[in-house]
Amino acid sequence: MPERRCFSVAIFARHRGRVLLVHHRRLRCWLPVGGELEAGETPLEAAARELREETGLHGVFTDAPGATRVAGTPTGLLAYEEHAAGDKGLHMNFCFVADVPSDQVAGDGSFGEHRWVETTEGLDCPPNVRELVALALGSGDGNGSSTGRSGDAEQGADADRAALVALARAWLAAFNARALDRLLALYADDALHFSPKLLARRPETGGLVRGRAALHDWWADSFARLPGLHYAERAITTAGTPADGRVLLEYERSLPGEATLAVAEAYRVLAGRIHESRVYHG
Repeated sequence: MPERRCFSVAIFARHRGRVLLVHHRRLRCWLPVGGELEAGETPLEAAARELREETGLHGVFTDAPGATRVAGTPTGLLAYEEHAAGDKGLHMNFCFVADVPSDQVAGDGSFGEHRWVETTEGLDCPPNVRELVALALGSGDGNGSSTGRSGDAEQGADADRAALVALARAWLAAFNARALDRLLALYADDALHFSPKLLARRPETGGLVRGRAALHDWWADSFARLPGLHYAERAITTAGTPADGRVLLEYERSLPGEATLAVAEAYRVLAGRIHESRVYHG
């Protein structure tokens, strides 16, 4: 019988200069999250799904610092490698890196312990994982330790910006996909939201709603009424950190039959979640 072969993905989630590794119960070693492609999926689609399902995190797939990407290569593709997976045969594995806006992992039970690491030193993990962690962090030295600017103020600021940008892009992706659960997961339980559209449609609210339940009702109604509504990113400006920061997301609002509208949405971010959002129309 020929050896079984399958395509798989591995995702090196990155947050503020650290990478997520999980302890695999059966293999008893430290690995990135990942899994096999489902029918009809591209590797990038599978990577986004596996990251979301296994950790509850929504990643923005970006290239490693200093990486050169050939046109047509999926964004965030870190490497391709092959490895034997026991009775599962040969895994032809696409490795991705994704920036995530939070380090709060909601495991689905597929792994035990998890850690956010700057180095693989002292961890029981395969040599290729050590090399890929180093690549994801931008060192590329393959020995499992960070080099260059790791730990200094400049790298910390870059990591903070990447995490806040990832939060804004995760918001856009969830909104355009009409993925209410993903959208609401980006908000604090008692988040406050102001919108001129909300004020016009529900003047009794003063344009304000508070809490995920109210946000759910507002967006569910919007999605039902406006199936062609789409937001396109124009610019993202950040300040502070995911623990205490601000984001200004500028985007174009398009809807069939209406003129394109320039919109700016300001977020107050605390502990990796949106606590306050305010919409401004151009």
